[in-house]
Amino acid sequence: MTTTRRDFVNNGINKAAGLMAAGVALSAGKLLAEEEAAGSTSIEGAIDKELPPPSAEVIALSRTCFGIKRQELSRMESIGIETYLEEQMDWKSIDDSAVESYLQEFTPTIYLSQGELIDFQKFEVSGQLKSATVFRALYSRRQLYEVMVEFWSNHFSIYHQDGPVALLKTADDRDVIRPHALGNFKELLRASTKSPAMLVYLDNHTNIAGTPNENYARELMELHTLGVDGGYTEEDVKEMSRCLTGWSLGRRGAERGRFKFYPEFHDEGEKSLLGISLLANGGINDGETVIDLLAEHPSTANFIAQKLVRRFVTDSPTESLVSLVADTFLDTGGDIQAMLWTIFLSDEFAQSADEKLKRPMEFIGSALRGVNATLERGSRNILRDYLISLGQMPFDWVPPNGYPDVAGYWASTNGMLNRWNFALALAHMDLRGIRFDYFSLIGRNWRPGNIVDALARNLLHRELLEQDRQMFIEYLAPNAAVDELLNSQQLESRIPGLIGLMLSSNYFQYR
Repeated sequence: MTTTRRDFVNNGINKAAGLMAAGVALSAGKLLAEEEAAGSTSIEGAIDKELPPPSAEVIALSRTCFGIKRQELSRMESIGIETYLEEQMDWKSIDDSAVESYLQEFTPTIYLSQGELIDFQKFEVSGQLKSATVFRALYSRRQLYEVMVEFWSNHFSIYHQDGPVALLKTADDRDVIRPHALGNFKELLRASTKSPAMLVYLDNHTNIAGTPNENYARELMELHTLGVDGGYTEEDVKEMSRCLTGWSLGRRGAERGRFKFYPEFHDEGEKSLLGISLLANGGINDGETVIDLLAEHPSTANFIAQKLVRRFVTDSPTESLVSLVADTFLDTGGDIQAMLWTIFLSDEFAQSADEKLKRPMEFIGSALRGVNATLERGSRNILRDYLISLGQMPFDWVPPNGYPDVAGYWASTNGMLNRWNFALALAHMDLRGIRFDYFSLIGRNWRPGNIVDALARNLLHRELLEQDRQMFIEYLAPNAAVDELLNSQQLESRIPGLIGLMLSSNYFQYR
């Protein structure tokens, strides 16, 4: 049963809790609509920037992982932000064998060849890839790498449920996105243009001479490289589609499900686009030439820079930082790590506290990672249902532009209520197969003020406004003195609700 705003008051959390949560929301921004009847009214612009700022380490870690774990934050504070990020950049040197061993047992199809996958049901293959994606986000030690895998998966977005794509996307994830996530953009783009999943999803497998299909050529230029304002024309789209005629996938034997170029279906005429001319009879080189041209284009550099700054810094990228990142793109030939360093070492990044609202995947991930939750196999369906209700199941965004990465899309009344539902269910151990030890979060000093401070330190990673701190204390021990020791019975009845309220507060909504 879905927890409503009224249930917030009645379901084991008394009226004081509801009032307390309202107070926290008010202190951090405007209060959400009191009634569910408000529907999905946007609260864009309602997020106040007057919360006590987190440390530089918290900003850096929260932007480069799917949720802060206390031991990771301690390590960053110990060795320094740059050294920690250098370790994360060198993702291949990080031992992630425990995660991979788990996935080999429970999601074996993600390791199978395209030919082997044909023997499986679509829902089984797509379901295992989704599960593996969520599990890696939660438990991989290669957190920055997984963040970038998600970023590029979203940039080269492919809707998972589009017919044969359910089988083809597994190879795209394994062979296209993951090898290049912290590598080079040109190499990533080249791999994506020969991805059977992409060619089928955007209809290039039907693109043949005489009756070209322009769909992929258009999205390649608009969404993957130049951007909608990148300076190309409608004629350029038509010419691009001609360059990509015959780019498809094999349908028989060992070639089945793999990229294949069909010379007999390629338009061998002369072509002209984006200021260059291609001679007749260019074959597959037509497409490869213009793909490299796109990868090196200044408009592509600017477009990719904007998206990276939007992901890691702010919903409204500054022209100065975008220009720096675009220059890095051009100077390094699209080196992804170099662009990230330009961002991470910038003043804008260091000063970007509370500029980014967590999307649902990040909210759920940060809650589970923050409380150090353990997940049994049965928890997979629970997480799936919440990701669906919150609107961000991996690979299920239907249009090719990817899930939005701005607060205005996610900060609706219904969206925030669903976050509260998850936070409360998690805190009260109402999610089947998901458990955590809340005593490890509250420390050994069981005085109300100390408990609230410990939870703020371990879950929210920042100080509280005094009025919010007092409301948390009042909820935890409404009839006790601030310095009065609480007993285990009091803790067991009140700590889950307090954790749920902290995870529901605006203090926890940012990355």
